[in-house]
Amino acid sequence: MPYVDTGSARLYYETHGHGERALVLIMGLGGTVEAWGMQLPAFSAEAHVVAMDNRGAGRTESHTPEWSVDDMAADVLAVMDAADVERAHVVGVSMGGLIAQALYHLAPERVRSLILGCTGPGVNDPAFERPAPAVEQVLHIDRESVGHATALRRLTEVFYHPTYRERVPDLADRLLRFEQDLGADLAGPHRQLEAVYRQPGEGGRLSDIQVPTLVLHGEDDIVWPVENGEYLAEAIPGARLEVFPETGHMLMLERPRAFNASVLSFIRELE
Repeated sequence: MPYVDTGSARLYYETHGHGERALVLIMGLGGTVEAWGMQLPAFSAEAHVVAMDNRGAGRTESHTPEWSVDDMAADVLAVMDAADVERAHVVGVSMGGLIAQALYHLAPERVRSLILGCTGPGVNDPAFERPAPAVEQVLHIDRESVGHATALRRLTEVFYHPTYRERVPDLADRLLRFEQDLGADLAGPHRQLEAVYRQPGEGGRLSDIQVPTLVLHGEDDIVWPVENGEYLAEAIPGARLEVFPETGHMLMLERPRAFNASVLSFIRELE
């Protein structure tokens, strides 16, 4: 299992596939490499894919008690260096979309294109469309008082579309078993969330993005309402927007075939 230590964090990452195309995947709040399980087979068949656990998630260890979105963007750059990836198509979902935007502003020459899924300009941007009240309550829930299993169950109720939860009725139990097997740091997602809430709004820099950009969003997302994706597509020069009907926040899991097809079609056009 490959790691790279930057001095401020020990970063876990994986590489899959081969080829001249490079594709970097950046997951959202609390997510790990495994959350890309529906994407890795399809993407690695056509590209050299790099995926990682962000600080506060999975097997990555931060050497500091707090960090910023910009720090996580620098982490992605360090992983790209370790994986010998000079320039890549960058896919970021949810919090990962904020990291992807920060990565572009940190090192635009390293980004071939941006694919921004279920994300927006950041919570401190004037154009930010706030999540539903139920989402805010879940994100700030006291896990020690209600218990982690209860908190995770409530999280699935707002992060996943009702039709998806009907298809996977034991979803919360599956996620709980996975976290227990992985030995996840339960405080990590809270620290990631703090970083998101400290991040300045990105609206003023969106017009600076000069690479092809694809914005993907679930029509019924109540975590990052679709207005956030619409704003990104309007503010980033030449950006394209695709909205998936009857889809919640976790579009890459709820609609993996459509998500994968959109990403690969976009990349093929550019190549």
